[in-house]
Amino acid sequence: MLSAEHQKILQVNALFSGFTENELAQISRFSVFVEVENQQRLFEQGQIAKDFFLLVSGKIKLAFLSAEGLEKVVDVIQPGYSFAEAVMFFRQRKYPLNASALGHSGVLRINTGRYLKILEASPKSCFKIMGKLSQRLHWATNEINHLVLHNGKYRLIKFLLANAKKSNNVDLSIAKNILASQLSIKPETLSRTLKELSKQGLIAVDSSHIVLLKPSELEDIIIS
Repeated sequence: MLSAEHQKILQVNALFSGFTENELAQISRFSVFVEVENQQRLFEQGQIAKDFFLLVSGKIKLAFLSAEGLEKVVDVIQPGYSFAEAVMFFRQRKYPLNASALGHSGVLRINTGRYLKILEASPKSCFKIMGKLSQRLHWATNEINHLVLHNGKYRLIKFLLANAKKSNNVDLSIAKNILASQLSIKPETLSRTLKELSKQGLIAVDSSHIVLLKPSELEDIIIS
């Protein structure tokens, strides 16, 4: 059973905002708040999926492990976002990825069976979740296009521009080796590209803090 505070977090998320108070109460009774320590696995690739999740605090790394034992970071989940929700619609409900914490994290574990029962009785919520999953599919399609059609430098600049704050500052919230995996480049390639952009006067790098000195010129690189 979730606390009142955690129920409010559910309420504002797109996957739950269409439910009535009674429906949310039912979901809450079959949900639990879980704390995960740094590097601890939340679930493993191939494991039977009985739950999906909503991140309350910290960060969760979603990664695919190849047959050769190589890890590819697919996404790093930030607080307020759900993950593994699409698995409930798979024919074989197994997690396709590994999920592990990057630092101490708190997640809401939601039972998929109870969620689906309530969803079946709520057409309005069905349409909302369809829209949510469509957005994730669109994001995944764009990610595939970036990986296939563009080089590592393009992907890094795209990441910096997307994550820059109003003052053109980017504070890396994840280790550079994890960022490199997420961008599908080697860590040494990431370091070399950062140095190259710095020498060109386009960015300034101070450990995990990056300032975009000439954002318009960076945009010109990915447009050309």
